[in-house]
Amino acid sequence: MLNLTNVLLIPPAAGALHVGYRYLQSYLEAERVRKLENTEDPPKAPNQGIFGINVYRDMARHKEEHVFLQKNLERYDELGDTYTSDMFGRTYIDTRDPENIKAILSTQFEQFSLGDSRLDAFYPMLGEGIFTHVYGGGPKGEPWRHSRAVLRPQFARHQIQDLAKLEEFVQNLISRIPRNETCDLQELFFRLTLDTATDFLFGESVNSLLPDSPPKETQFYHDFTRGTEICMLRTLLGDLYFLQKDSSEFKRVSAFVQEYIDRFTHKALELHAAGKPTSYDSNGKYVFLEEISKSIRDPVRLRSELLNILLAGRDTTASLLSACFHQLARHKDVWDELRKEIMDNVGDRLPTYEDIKSLRYLRYVLNETLRLFPVVPWNGRQAVVTTTLPRGGGPDGKNKILVKKGTFVLYSTWGLHRSKFYGEDTNEFRPSRWETIRPGWNYIPFNGGPRICLGQQYALVEASYVITRLLQVFKDIENRDPVLPFVEHTTLTLSSEHGAKVALTPA
Repeated sequence: MLNLTNVLLIPPAAGALHVGYRYLQSYLEAERVRKLENTEDPPKAPNQGIFGINVYRDMARHKEEHVFLQKNLERYDELGDTYTSDMFGRTYIDTRDPENIKAILSTQFEQFSLGDSRLDAFYPMLGEGIFTHVYGGGPKGEPWRHSRAVLRPQFARHQIQDLAKLEEFVQNLISRIPRNETCDLQELFFRLTLDTATDFLFGESVNSLLPDSPPKETQFYHDFTRGTEICMLRTLLGDLYFLQKDSSEFKRVSAFVQEYIDRFTHKALELHAAGKPTSYDSNGKYVFLEEISKSIRDPVRLRSELLNILLAGRDTTASLLSACFHQLARHKDVWDELRKEIMDNVGDRLPTYEDIKSLRYLRYVLNETLRLFPVVPWNGRQAVVTTTLPRGGGPDGKNKILVKKGTFVLYSTWGLHRSKFYGEDTNEFRPSRWETIRPGWNYIPFNGGPRICLGQQYALVEASYVITRLLQVFKDIENRDPVLPFVEHTTLTLSSEHGAKVALTPA
């Protein structure tokens, strides 16, 4: 007869047996794949400390010192293009090898997910949308596939060509730029792109560039910015995201941001309920929200998709513009050549979509900016099955490596774009290199594969138009930042720690 003590021991014993069985099963599967694929181990990062505490400590310190990406680049130079590290019981593979990145994002897409910690880090503010859906392949990937199918048509060419509306916001930008005086363009660019993104998405802009912007719109600008910074900290902590010290502030800014968006989603859903569905406002302007609300009727999901898109739509273009003018102020020859192309081909008139697409040197400048200062400088995926990656193992790094189920593979766009593929001057800003190179998977400014950025053309058209207009209005640029090198500031996206401080001379 079983006594009470024996009965109480049954659940933990069964649990231990289950864990042991799962571990053995995982080990045997890994060994099977290792032998079948003849994999070899990649180099291991040294001095990791107990439970990898040194890895996290160094990562946090490097981020605080604004050298996170630079130190990562140095580690590649030291260990090779692929290496491993352990942190808090998890194994991480860190790679900048284009073949491995191609496998993760494209050819082995269904074998990798974003990882559960990604959703945990973002969910309180952004909810579950196209950028936080963890799975892309298999039955679990259906929510992501549905989101993408709904959102893709909204970025059709005719929807991103409303340059007349964009010109209104550019005029607001130009009015905020002092003539021949120091000005931080980065701050203005982040306001500009928030204004254009909210106008495109909601049909109403927060108008943060206007000096008399209402208090709620100003608060949205600051809270949305702060919320994305905290999301980055939670992402770095991974499974330990709950240790993030700013949790009360995160709850506050998330609640305000969501409440702000809800007034737009409720309005759109009420129009549908009243039998007045439309994709255009009373002035005939296309409104993203009113179109997707035809397919998404749940208010929480509608809000989540909008916030997911807003995050990318605002930060991507602002980061690109800021880095571009940061470099133009330090490379007068590039400024002069770019302005000559614009004035020779467009002159003083407002540029058309066709004008923008025809400006070849402008395209080179944007490509080079995105190469050296990718908007999302690092990213990652988690293996959903035990598999392999094409390279990284053995003395020369050319052999396959084993990737166990649950392993995180981090890939560095910053490191990839600064490899020797681009020559010995890989760290130099030289747009003319784009006359001849065809980089393929050595260049992924908007990611690649099935999850490639839906709004890349939207971002490039907006950035191209803004650059063209500013170089029409201003004939010269002067750096006003005593710190010459680009100092990284990493949140979810990359920006300059010191902004883009310049003085512009009117034409």
